[in-house]
Amino acid sequence: MLGDLIANLDRPDVTAAVLTTLDPIVATGIEQRAAAAAMAVADFAARTVRDFVEQADDERWFQLLTIIRKAENPGVAAIQAILGWVAADA
Repeated sequence: MLGDLIANLDRPDVTAAVLTTLDPIVATGIEQRAAAAAMAVADFAARTVRDFVEQADDERWFQLLTIIRKAENPGVAAIQAILGWVAADA
């Protein structure tokens, strides 16, 4: 499920659906970061999540695995967490 979601994040409809599940402040932060990078929101979200998968340290992975384990929808919860961390780092 998570792999499919990550693979489809560059589709604007998928990203829009995920953004609606986020806290509005987080969604706005992602939109602002995308604009600052001169990227479409879908492209920014997809790149951000893929960068996390490739570069996250053990502590972030442990946090993410804990979130996934407790979630009803692990794929969406993982994307929400990753994008939330990105927005908080802005």
